[in-house]
Amino acid sequence: MGQTALGQFVDQLKQTFTVSEQYGVYVTKIGVYFKSVSSVFPISLHLRMDDGFLATSVKTASEMSSAASATAATETTFLFDEPVFLPQGTFSFSLESNDKNEYNVWHAKLGDFKVGTTQERVIKDLAPGMMLPTAAGFIQRKDPDSDIKFKIYRASFSANSGTAVFRDGSTPRVLLGLNPLSADAADSDVQVTQPNHGFHVNDKVNIQGLTAATSYNGILGSSINGTRTITDVDFTGYKFQADSAMDSAVSFGGSVITATQQYRMDLVQLQIQEKKPTITTIDYSGAFTTSKSFAGTETPYGTTSGVSLVNQQSKLFKVPHVVASDSNETTFLSGAESTTITATLNNTVGNFTTPVIDLQRTQMLAISNQIDRQDSAATTNFNVPLNFVAETDPANGSSATKHITKPVALEVPATGIKVLFAGHRPTTGHFDLYFRTAATGTDSDILEKSFVKATVDVQQPNDVAFNEFHEYEFTIGGDFASTLSEFDKYQIKIIMESTSSSDIPRIRDLRTIALN
Repeated sequence: MGQTALGQFVDQLKQTFTVSEQYGVYVTKIGVYFKSVSSVFPISLHLRMDDGFLATSVKTASEMSSAASATAATETTFLFDEPVFLPQGTFSFSLESNDKNEYNVWHAKLGDFKVGTTQERVIKDLAPGMMLPTAAGFIQRKDPDSDIKFKIYRASFSANSGTAVFRDGSTPRVLLGLNPLSADAADSDVQVTQPNHGFHVNDKVNIQGLTAATSYNGILGSSINGTRTITDVDFTGYKFQADSAMDSAVSFGGSVITATQQYRMDLVQLQIQEKKPTITTIDYSGAFTTSKSFAGTETPYGTTSGVSLVNQQSKLFKVPHVVASDSNETTFLSGAESTTITATLNNTVGNFTTPVIDLQRTQMLAISNQIDRQDSAATTNFNVPLNFVAETDPANGSSATKHITKPVALEVPATGIKVLFAGHRPTTGHFDLYFRTAATGTDSDILEKSFVKATVDVQQPNDVAFNEFHEYEFTIGGDFASTLSEFDKYQIKIIMESTSSSDIPRIRDLRTIALN
């Protein structure tokens, strides 16, 4: 609908038509026959359903220069950017231009003479539909005895099934935080702070951003820039070895350091915009590459193929997997892609319909669990982090996964705490609970107090089923709340650990009760 200079609303010329095919069709273009055209203004064709636009095709004045025909013989096709699916039913298209006087289309009306003769009249309406002439006002007049001369082009598909294969692209570089590089004095091991990096020991990482000829406290930028081999990892970052040692301990790099990255995943979910007419289906499967948990014994860069996937539904892995960087695909996979998704498109009846995947709205979510099981030295069923800090520390415990409550202030002082929660603890998982208190009548800051590890009242069995939980209880201060000094503030911290990031402990329904 347009609007005149006087504020009148103008309905554009419109033609209705019917899709009679039971399962619908894909329209690729529409042909229209013009009697006269504008030499200045473009013209648009809008494919419509009810009052909404489904697709638009525009012709410039230059493209329309030879479209006019005195005999209704010249067809002008309006091609859509993408085939448009139309189910069985009634639709329309409209023509719109700023020059409404020069653009004229050929049309037929029952009872009128055919073009080029005064002997033969139009006596039959070949297909359901009608013309709605251009008109000012809010109600457009219908002319059921008239039709524009037009053609609808529909797609015809040559096969009843086909596959689309999606392969991972290059993982993008990531800009690291301020001064992400560090090393100890007389040490050539460079530590990189890069959370969620996705790398394993022996992986390749590419660092950029330092000036090659500049010495950074004894290490040249050229010794850090480029592809390096990772020697140690945890959830905060990784280490690699430079060709010389640092003069003194320092953090450096500024705000311009970039690095490659990988995407570790314990759960994937396809998020694909698809169109599936009634008789069509799309089946998805994936081939993935294994990863390794921080405290696990899994083998990275193995292949898991034939994984059945359902669009918009999460798929939990039994072991972690990874979308690898190009350099690690070359090193460990002989250049093959680390992640491949195959979509099988099927149509069971006819050749006018097909399922469609919108490549502009296609993605895969890769979700990982950040969890480990730390120790300061042991490596069997544990991992040694880059910088180990015990969880008794007031602020800097280094475990990857923890839940810390807000400090609780009491109106009545207490001498004990009861902690209860429902816990899911797989064979790979563990819970540790810590607490701290602030003595009654002091102005000490509870956030500066060290945590103390508590002991569970009764250890519960491991949980096998995904939704299986057991009740955990911790009685802090003894059965008679008599072993703790009186306090008026307390805080709880629960550490969750696992040797597999794909099989993790979980808690819910946490309750704490102050006892006296």
